[in-house]
Amino acid sequence: MMLFEMIYRGFFPIFHAWFTLFIAAACVQRSFQQSNNVSTALQRLMNDDGSKLRPYNGGPPVQVDLGLDVERLSDVSASTMDFSLTMYLREYWHDPRLAHNSTSHLILQGLDVDMVWSPDIFFINEKSAKVHEVTYKNKLIYILPNGSVSMSMRLSATLACHMSLEFFPMDSQTCKIEMSSYAYNTAEMTLNLSKEDVAIDTDMEIPSFKFLKFEVNNKIMSFSTGQIMGHFHICEIRLEFERQMQAYLLTVYIPSCLLVTIAWLSFWIDARAAPARITLGITTVLTVTTMTSGILERLPIVTYAKAIDIWLAACLLFVFLCLLEYAWANYLVVLEQSRIKKRKSLKSTKKKEAANNEDNNFDECSETIEVESCTERHLTALRLDKMSRIFFPVIFALFNLIYWPVYLYKGDVILLSKFGSK
Repeated sequence: MMLFEMIYRGFFPIFHAWFTLFIAAACVQRSFQQSNNVSTALQRLMNDDGSKLRPYNGGPPVQVDLGLDVERLSDVSASTMDFSLTMYLREYWHDPRLAHNSTSHLILQGLDVDMVWSPDIFFINEKSAKVHEVTYKNKLIYILPNGSVSMSMRLSATLACHMSLEFFPMDSQTCKIEMSSYAYNTAEMTLNLSKEDVAIDTDMEIPSFKFLKFEVNNKIMSFSTGQIMGHFHICEIRLEFERQMQAYLLTVYIPSCLLVTIAWLSFWIDARAAPARITLGITTVLTVTTMTSGILERLPIVTYAKAIDIWLAACLLFVFLCLLEYAWANYLVVLEQSRIKKRKSLKSTKKKEAANNEDNNFDECSETIEVESCTERHLTALRLDKMSRIFFPVIFALFNLIYWPVYLYKGDVILLSKFGSK
C-alpha cells in the first residue's frame, strides 16, 4: 500500500505536466492552423488581386447593411449651417473569397484592414471628417468562417445642414446624415439601413438645442459622373432639433424690453430739461443698435427677416419714436413760450388803452378767461407727454400680443408638419 502511494505521488505530477503541455501544444497547433488557413485565404485573395474588386464581381450586387451609433452631437451652428458628431460606423457584407476553415473569426485592425475589399461609403453632405487614430487607428474588421465581414470605425465629421431661420430663435431644424457609395451603383451594390441599426440617445445634451427624434429613410437617386450615369442607394438619417430660447430671453428679449421701458422715462421728465431727455433717448437708440449688430454677427446673412430681426427692429422703432416725441414736445415748448410772450405784450397794451375806462376790472376778468380758454385749445408739451405715457405702453403691449402668438404658434405648426403628425 505504501509502495503504491509512493508510485502515485511520484508519477501523477509528471503525468499532469505532460498532459498540460500536450493540450497547450494542440491548442497552439490548432490556432496556428486556423491562422495559416486565414492567412492562406488572404494571401490567395491578394495574389489574385481580388482585394481591388468587389465580391461577386460581374455578378449580382453585393448587399451592404449599415449601422450607426452616435456617441456625441455638438456644435449645431446657425452661423455656418452645419453640425458636428462623433459616431461608430458599422458595415456588414459577405465575401465568399474570405471563407476559411477555422472555427473562430479573424480580426484585422489598423492598417491591416486595407488588405480586404470594403465598401466605399461616403457622406454626401460632409464638410470635414476624420477617423480617430489615438492611440491606434480606430478601424477593425471581423471575418467569420463563412466569409461574412463586419467592419467598424470610429470617426468624427462636420456635416452641412441647411437651416431655415424665419422663426429664429423660436425655430426647429432638421439636419441629415446622408450616406452613399461613391463608385458602385445599384447594379453593383445595395445599401440598407434600418432604424433598429441606428442608436442615438435622445437625452443627449446639445448646446442651444434639444434633440427630439430621428427618422431613417432609404432612397435611390440618379447621379452622373461625366459620361457615366446610374442610380445610387442613399441611406438618410433625419435628425430633428428644437432650439432652446432661454438664453435669448435673458440676453436679448428681456434687456430690449427694459431699454424700451427706460426710453419711456423721458415722458416723466420736464420737456424743458433738454440735456436729460436727449441723453436718455440717444443712449437707448445706440444700445439697441449695438445689440442688433452683435446678434447679426453670429448669424448668416439671409434674404428674409428673422423673428429676432422683427423684434429688434420694433424695439429700435419704439425708442426712436420716444426721441422724436421729445423733438415734438420741445417744439411745443417753444410755441408755448412764444404764445405767452404775445399774450403778455397784448395784455400790457390793453391795460394801457383801458387805463381810463371805468369797466377796467370787468375787462381784466374777461381777458383772463380768454387767455385760459386759448391755452386749453392748444396742444402743450405736458399734454403730449401725458398722452405718450399711455399711448406708447399700449402700442408696445399690442405688438407683444401679436408677435408672440404668431411666431410661437407658427413655429409649432412647422414643427408638427416636419414630424408628420397632427
